[in-house]
Amino acid sequence: MSIAPLVAEVVVPVTPTQAFVGFTAQMGEWWDPVLSPDAATFTSIAIDPNGPVATVHGDEQFVFGRVMTWDPIGHLVMEFWLGHAEDEATVLDVRFTDAPEGAMVRLVHSGWREGSEEVRAKYTHWDDLLRRFAAYVS
Repeated sequence: MSIAPLVAEVVVPVTPTQAFVGFTAQMGEWWDPVLSPDAATFTSIAIDPNGPVATVHGDEQFVFGRVMTWDPIGHLVMEFWLGHAEDEATVLDVRFTDAPEGAMVRLVHSGWREGSEEVRAKYTHWDDLLRRFAAYVS
């Protein structure tokens, strides 16, 4: 098993800024509810550019991250602990850059520690999530 960063990429037919908005402000529209604490009650994802990131389930929110960098021109970094303990937070670094067909979205999930290999092995959904995102913004 490995603790190397997980990397997923997709090109979408919009500008990097539009991709950033679709990825952040509209995350609840394309996120797979199965990847939340309760798929049946999932309604959205709330992101505070200066703070927490949470899945929304009716009146309840489950915080699973914290924004570290918020640059609508093309960069989002957040602490991330969906599926593992907050004190073992990892890092999602998502960059939105120009590509000939629109915008390249590159997600790097890093910060894995020795002993977290089994948790890391469960993160097999980034490519699927980026495909859902691409379909949403296309």
